[in-house]
Amino acid sequence: MKPPSRFHTSQRLMVAALLVPLLSLWTALAALEPAPDPADLARLLSQAATYELGTSLAPLRGIEDLVRQSASQPALRANIETGLDRLIAGDATYEARRFACLQLAVIGSDRSLATLAGLLQSGETAGIACYALSALPSAKAVEILRDALPAARGPAQAQIIEALGARRDDRSVRQLAPLARDPDAAVARAAIAALGNIADKPACQALALLRTEGIPAQARAVAEASFTAAEKLAASGDRTGAAAIYERYLPPDQPNDLRRGAFGGLLRLDQDGGERRIRQTLTSRDAVLTPVALAAISHLRSPGASARFAADLPMLPPQEQVWLLLALADRGDAAAHAAIQSQLAATDPAVRGAALAAEARLGDARSVPALCRALARAETAEERQAVETALTQLRGGPQTDRALLEELKTPSLAARSYVISALARRGCRDAVSALLAEADSPDGATAKAAFQALGRLASADQLPSLLDRLARLRADDARGDAESAVARLITALPDANRRSEMVCSALARASDLEARCSLLRLLPACAGSQALEAVKAGCAEANPRLRDAAVRALAEWPDAEAWDALVAEHDRSEDPAHRALCLRALARLAEEQNANVSAELIARYRQLFARAQTGEDRKLVLGALAGAADPDALKLALEQLPNASAHAEAELAVRKIAGAVQRQHPQAAAEALRQLGGKPR
Repeated sequence: MKPPSRFHTSQRLMVAALLVPLLSLWTALAALEPAPDPADLARLLSQAATYELGTSLAPLRGIEDLVRQSASQPALRANIETGLDRLIAGDATYEARRFACLQLAVIGSDRSLATLAGLLQSGETAGIACYALSALPSAKAVEILRDALPAARGPAQAQIIEALGARRDDRSVRQLAPLARDPDAAVARAAIAALGNIADKPACQALALLRTEGIPAQARAVAEASFTAAEKLAASGDRTGAAAIYERYLPPDQPNDLRRGAFGGLLRLDQDGGERRIRQTLTSRDAVLTPVALAAISHLRSPGASARFAADLPMLPPQEQVWLLLALADRGDAAAHAAIQSQLAATDPAVRGAALAAEARLGDARSVPALCRALARAETAEERQAVETALTQLRGGPQTDRALLEELKTPSLAARSYVISALARRGCRDAVSALLAEADSPDGATAKAAFQALGRLASADQLPSLLDRLARLRADDARGDAESAVARLITALPDANRRSEMVCSALARASDLEARCSLLRLLPACAGSQALEAVKAGCAEANPRLRDAAVRALAEWPDAEAWDALVAEHDRSEDPAHRALCLRALARLAEEQNANVSAELIARYRQLFARAQTGEDRKLVLGALAGAADPDALKLALEQLPNASAHAEAELAVRKIAGAVQRQHPQAAAEALRQLGGKPR
């Protein structure tokens, strides 16, 4: 059976790091459990020996439980180790031996080393043996790996090399250095990586020689190992040795990603956090390293760094100004904030955009005037939207809200609709009074923004004020937003009589034609008899605009209380559009009652068929009737079959209703289908 891919160094190190706390936890838990029966261990090991992928995990889980209990029972621990050794040495499956190695990585001792050493002789099992040997703290485990290396070949050799690298075995460097040039690419890569992990003086010298040789096929592996060695040298305190490695990859003839990585490593090593090196890089105009240098400014420890680099802003090209602004935003100190605010008036749009984004992160109430000036300078709608977003995101809560409201009092405030929108997005309910004043503006954008904000912020108690603003609206292109805002407040008012009274009262006072049309359109949101009477009165108005608004409001009525009025308007009207509106509204109201079919509803459907003058009208009514699961509805649908203009729709309605009623009314359903000559489809 093909073994799984070998364990990687990072996996072994991660597991080894987890073993100590895991064993401590197991020790605490095991003290609470009774001693296991030795016969259980023998039985579980026997069952585990035949384990293969896809079979029961029960014996493996049982052994794991015993391993956990053994943390506080040395005798049990020794017995388990012996049993696992025997399982590995026997004719167990590969999966069983792999499991045994995993357990030995946790509880193994020098007693297991001979068994694990035997696994190193086979390419199939070398990987699982290396896993255990990498985790065991015994120095003899390293000796076994080192001694097995010369005879191993191919994948087994590569896995042993990885294990030696994971153990940072400096005594194996003499063996590993030649293997870094092995014809087997996998072996060579493993040896190079191991040298980087060991990172002692001989290992670093071997890597330096490899860098000098510059074998193209090895260049990337050597670079990665060199960076690993540099990190380990730095961690051990050898900053000079680490810097020497990074400097090797800094010249322009090196790949860009390696140059950037080396530069970042050097910045971390510099005593000043890299400030001097960053400044040198900016002066040299190195296009590859400049983004890294600018980003690193955010991490400089010097408190004066923000002011020093901010002074360089005007001398940088726009893209670099953007990068520097991002770094200053990360620093967030006073000097950084001042530099960011200075760029809100930058000539380049990208720089202004970066400054806006940074100001949104750092700013508070004190930023409001500067952002409002930026709003006046904005050249496009997108930029004004960016300013609005910044105003919305400013910190400071109520204090920032008050600063925005103060700006709103300024008559010369440019693009004030964006400030209004920011207040709405901030959820500033204290702005309602100011927004009511802005709703009176003759400027369409301002009035629209004000009504949109009022729809979000105003309460139902402020409905009369909004109705007054709607009645005297000066910016007609804001009418739709004004009606939407008022409708939202109407629906928020639970008392139907009160909301109807408010709108009807406003309608009675209104003299402006457009205002009266708006108020008529709001009456369906009120519902109730008083509002319905006002709509019916509007349908009798002589002015065609008022009459059209009233008929359309009647057609949107939310409940069947408007049925008789809709029938009357349909029959009275000479306008085909109005008759069509009424018929559609009647079909909608009838369909909404399909869940409770009654004689009255069937009579109403008959009314609709009597008024359906075209095939499209009949199709409309049949579409509504098809949802009525009742024998009388079925009869009515059958009556429509002779009409050629809607025969197909009538047949569909019959089949749908028959299918819905056949359980309770099988005879009626069967008779209907017989007339169609088929079964429900």
